Amino acid sequence: MSAPVQNEQALGRPAALSDDSGSGGARRQALFRALNEEIRTIADGFAADEPLELVCECERAGCFARFSVSHQAYESVRRFPTRFLIRLEHRSGDERVVEKTTGYAVVEKVGPGAQTAILLDRSNGRAEARRS
Repeated sequence: MSAPVQNEQALGRPAALSDDSGSGGARRQALFRALNEEIRTIADGFAADEPLELVCECERAGCFARFSVSHQAYESVRRFPTRFLIRLEHRSGDERVVEKTTGYAVVEKVGPGAQTAILLDRSNGRAEARRS
């Protein structure tokens, strides 16, 4: 086992979430996508039109950057399981930029990372339920 993985495990972090490349990076992104989905669900309970305060969904271990996103922009990103909200400078090599704003960028995973993102997308069923 490599030293970085051992160090992450010693800190109580799962090794799969500390890998900044390949499917491990996509797994981390899916985890933070799920966190942002919970933030959106809570915000919807307050029926506020305020922008959502979300966490960067990049692959970087230890990144907890935050930014504001409108509900409409958030929903348009969530229509695609391979798209993530990140700081533009956090883009990885297996992502293409779909949209840039002053506070964040929308990126789309390509290759094996895209397959992992699709498999880990928890919002598929909830998206259908929201439309009904």
